[in-house]
Amino acid sequence: MESFKTLVVGMAGGSASGKTTFTRQLVEAFEGSELNVELFNLDKYFYRGKDGGPTFVSPSTGEVMPNNNHPNSADNARLVADMDARCRDTDAPDVLIIEGLMTLHLEEIRSRLDLRLFMELDADVRAIRRMWRDMAGGRGNTDAKFIGTYYLECARVGHALYVEPSRVHADIILRGDADFQRTVPLIMTVIRDCVAKKRKGNGS
Repeated sequence: MESFKTLVVGMAGGSASGKTTFTRQLVEAFEGSELNVELFNLDKYFYRGKDGGPTFVSPSTGEVMPNNNHPNSADNARLVADMDARCRDTDAPDVLIIEGLMTLHLEEIRSRLDLRLFMELDADVRAIRRMWRDMAGGRGNTDAKFIGTYYLECARVGHALYVEPSRVHADIILRGDADFQRTVPLIMTVIRDCVAKKRKGNGS
């Protein structure tokens, strides 16, 4: 596989585990530092019901629904192509962070990662956080029954099948209910060390 100067970091974890908040704070913490850090969010590549995305039949309603908790729920080929293209750019960032549910499950993404992170959080807390987020308009439908049913019939299933098992690939496992003011600086130190080692290995 092609070798890039950019350090590629992956962040996976369950829905509403805190991975998006953590990675956003991580990128913000690096602003104005010696490292240029960029973020790719896997959610932006979701089909979300468009042609090409997986579906499932709701056991409770019989309705065909988009499955946003499946490895093929996003245009993974386009994401990988965009990752590689950004790392080849003359102005490529020092660090590129890939964040999303399936970041560690998908081998085509995982194989490109220099550092692999996983955000864990108890299922009941994730479910409540997801309910609060979606009822506030975070994902479109704000109906509590719809949100709860979709979680039980799709999100929980996808987490058990794909997301949770992918934690075995993580270099570092973080807690979504931890104090990010403590863990963000810790991961910044790890990233700086990884960048230094990669540059040394590349003879930079």
